Amino acid sequence: MFKSQRKRRILTELFRYTLMALIAVVMLVPMAWLFVSSIRPAGSVFQYTSNLSWRTFFPEELSLENYRYVLGESSFPRIIFNTAFVSLTTVVLGTLVNSIAGFAFAVFRFKGKNLLFLVVLVTFMMPFEAIVIPLYILIRAFDWVNSYQALIVPAIANGFVIFLYRQFLASIPHELYEAARVDGASWWTIYWRVAMPLAWPTTVTAMLMIFLQQWEAFFWPLVAASAPEYTMIQVAIARNITFEEAAWGRLFATTTIATLVPMLLYLFLQRYYTRSILSSAFK
Repeated sequence: MFKSQRKRRILTELFRYTLMALIAVVMLVPMAWLFVSSIRPAGSVFQYTSNLSWRTFFPEELSLENYRYVLGESSFPRIIFNTAFVSLTTVVLGTLVNSIAGFAFAVFRFKGKNLLFLVVLVTFMMPFEAIVIPLYILIRAFDWVNSYQALIVPAIANGFVIFLYRQFLASIPHELYEAARVDGASWWTIYWRVAMPLAWPTTVTAMLMIFLQQWEAFFWPLVAASAPEYTMIQVAIARNITFEEAAWGRLFATTTIATLVPMLLYLFLQRYYTRSILSSAFK
């Protein structure tokens, strides 16, 4: 009996890991080809794509010409600066605003609290395309079109991040907040010195989510900031897609850079992201 159970468990684990390996291969092979193509000479980008062989993923000749052009002779460094500045600024402001809102929903009792929280939940269930036109009219009224404000301010408030903070902070015993109040701490002190240190896994998750959302943003930057000096990285990649073979290597180089940044961040922070999402789902 025990041998049968052990055999069944081994077969289950083997099937699971085999399936995970296949999924990983399917996802990683296109990315590997993307990187390899970015370091090929311009004339050999598609040379080994019709008949797959080891040369498809292991180039015989390496060239950094595409990266030299992208990082030295094009406007891509400015585009990277725009994207990094917008993403990091949104991370700082968004983490502060959303954590305060989540703290308020978790700790305070006020009239209309449940209804207001329901509205917050609806905001991240609604497709962004549904509010693009009124949002554009709003930023145009503020004269923010083609500005950093148009890229940053609408992304600060995030309903899902507020939900994550609310779920975590609500799980902290309320007696802890009351004890701090008895000791004379203000609500701001309780938020900053009691709640936030305990919520650091949620904070890491929130920062990662906000950063990835801004780094990968395409539709809104295309609409709100189409001027060259405010171009974001995804918009730049889309604009550089041509059907001239000489441009494909440069396109693959920019895409590789745009992919590596969020990938590395997620690899380093994924355990906090998974922990926070799972804990919020079961509270």
